[in-house]
Amino acid sequence: MNPRVNPVLGESEAVEVEGITQAVLAGSNQDLAHSETLPPSSYTSEAFFDAEVEKIFRTDWIAVGHVAQIPNVGDYVTIDILDELLVIVRGADRIRVMSRVCLHRWAPVASGEGNTKLFSCPFHRWAYGLDGQLKAAPHMEQADGFEPKDCKLPEVRSEIWHGTIYINLSGDADPLKERLADLDATFARYDMDKLVLAFSYKYECNFNWKIAVETFMECYHHIGAHSKTAEPHAPGRFSFGGDGGKGWTVCYAPWRPDLPIEERHKTGLPEFEGLSEEVLRNGGLYVIYPLTLFNTNSDRIHWTTIIPVSVNKCIWFRQVLVKPEALELPNYPEIIENIRETGMAIFMEDIEVNDMQQIGAKSSLATVGRLSHLEKTVWQFANYVRGRMRD
Repeated sequence: MNPRVNPVLGESEAVEVEGITQAVLAGSNQDLAHSETLPPSSYTSEAFFDAEVEKIFRTDWIAVGHVAQIPNVGDYVTIDILDELLVIVRGADRIRVMSRVCLHRWAPVASGEGNTKLFSCPFHRWAYGLDGQLKAAPHMEQADGFEPKDCKLPEVRSEIWHGTIYINLSGDADPLKERLADLDATFARYDMDKLVLAFSYKYECNFNWKIAVETFMECYHHIGAHSKTAEPHAPGRFSFGGDGGKGWTVCYAPWRPDLPIEERHKTGLPEFEGLSEEVLRNGGLYVIYPLTLFNTNSDRIHWTTIIPVSVNKCIWFRQVLVKPEALELPNYPEIIENIRETGMAIFMEDIEVNDMQQIGAKSSLATVGRLSHLEKTVWQFANYVRGRMRD
């Protein structure tokens, strides 16, 4: 697939991007003890966001869904990302991610989610199979040389890794499975490709995508934003960042040492087998660069992808995945509602401070800030951004 290319930046925008990029790269050789944030302008400049679109989002791997969303042949979900209108569909042979823009006059052939045998354009009823092949084009017999067999919805390059469906818009990124090979054993503990969807939600955030990712990946902010929700049982001062890998990093959020480990696992959902006490106590906040977030628990996975919309807007899409046998519990609805309410309360605490950050970043007096050792993952993420913008 050849993605749409953004218009060439004007001279003033190009100068702006160059200046911000140089400020971003200025922190490239810092170690953790001397590390700083990315410059505030990299969170507020529309021109710099456009550069991120070309150097990060179109060239790297972006999560667009999970196999639990489409368990049956004909199941589909739609997603819009960077002006690309896509459909994720399970066909008889495999899962595909395709353009859902009709080849006739560009109306979308699908919306929302559902199950179908054909994608039918609401404009002139051109119809496409689950593999994107054009099956019907009414009243086209007088179009000289028109061949339906030559018409197929463009497919976007995709990979499925432990149940998560990723796309690469440029089509030339290194294979994702090779990049994340050192994470395979960790994620294999959870059989993520066999989990089912408990619930999901979308939230439109009025702040830069990097703010969303950075907040997820550190627990230092428990002391402030989550002082009454997370800090009492998982104090931020006990958190620590792992070394990460080529395309990922992780923050661990240990339970308070004086609390019995059983206290962390009282939702009532069936738990994953074989997890060590260390894994149970520490949990794990994994970030697959640039936009995929996993919160691993003893009995569920909180799966999130961040969809950038503009410099100050992104979509937070979260799914909670559980073991299939959880659905058989008589009190399953109550358990899930409790998880939903608790998670939403913490999420809204993040939203409140993230909104403040976006406003503050616009100040002419805002500068780069020093990072704590508790923000190791933020430092690692900043280095990822620096690497992509340098290329």
